[in-house]
Amino acid sequence: MNALRFEKTGPLDNLTLSNVPKPVPTPGEALVRVKAAGINGSDSAGIQGWLPFVTTPRIAGRDFSGEVVEVTEGSDPSAQEWVGAEVWGTGGDRGFVVDGSFAEYITVPISALSRKPKSLDHVKAGSITLPWLCAWIAVETLANVKKGDNVVIIGARGAIGSGAAQLCKDRGATVFGTYRSLANVQPPAFLTPIELSSKTSIREAIAQHGLQNKIDVLLDCAGYEDPFNDAIFTMTPKGSGRIVVMAVHRSDGLFTVDLRTLYAKALTLKGLKSSILGPAEVKKVLDELAAKLDSGDLEGPKEVKTVAMSDMGAVKGALTEVLTRSSSVRSVIVP
Repeated sequence: MNALRFEKTGPLDNLTLSNVPKPVPTPGEALVRVKAAGINGSDSAGIQGWLPFVTTPRIAGRDFSGEVVEVTEGSDPSAQEWVGAEVWGTGGDRGFVVDGSFAEYITVPISALSRKPKSLDHVKAGSITLPWLCAWIAVETLANVKKGDNVVIIGARGAIGSGAAQLCKDRGATVFGTYRSLANVQPPAFLTPIELSSKTSIREAIAQHGLQNKIDVLLDCAGYEDPFNDAIFTMTPKGSGRIVVMAVHRSDGLFTVDLRTLYAKALTLKGLKSSILGPAEVKKVLDELAAKLDSGDLEGPKEVKTVAMSDMGAVKGALTEVLTRSSSVRSVIVP
């Protein structure tokens, strides 16, 4: 089968289109034909060696949407019901220490299979599994967003940020979201947009709404120090403020944090690790998200770009684009 594989970490040129054996499912596993595989910043970071736990050689990719074509002999007889099912998935060690989804086929534990939302095609479903999982972990598991909370999301245009905004709204929170520019942008009606035109744009906007020192939750989905330090200035000083950070877009992973404000407001800072949830927990999240997407409580992406696996120039361009956040439209690889 064809797959996108790297022998060692380093420049994106290390990623090549390779012909490798089709994986053979072991007892308790299903073989899934990949129809679409979302491109994430962590895919690019892993290939380039920014993540120390990545082992090589490795097939890249974490997200997928596809069709179950086989379940192993000896599995529970009910597992045969999965053959032909349209499924989606993400998370765990896939693409890091086990081979990933930038391939024609992958194996998945039968117990972890989740049915794709009926309302989304494979391209759209494959573009959001990891972002929505991260959004869920941020909102539900780490920040515990509640009805009545005031929330600032840095990077509301991105896949994680826009998903987190919907989940916060679903829980009854008041949501503010930052954008580099509001030109040609249509934020959702429930979200108050903040354009990052200066280093103090967030505190100025929050003060205008009478909410200085009343922000309960900060979700940093972008990883840039100026907006982060501007936002923590707006947070509650009561010791109940929660911050979740998801990325720092520098190869050394560093930026300056205003620790004086952090400790003066007694804020809690947590880092988001997508593999904090195990396969069974990820399945439960994806099943619930699929139900909410199909019911209309949550809204999937309006537009997704497809990149042919065989077009290495386009693949590497998309892997660069996802780190520089130079596009508001997600890209997926199609075999």
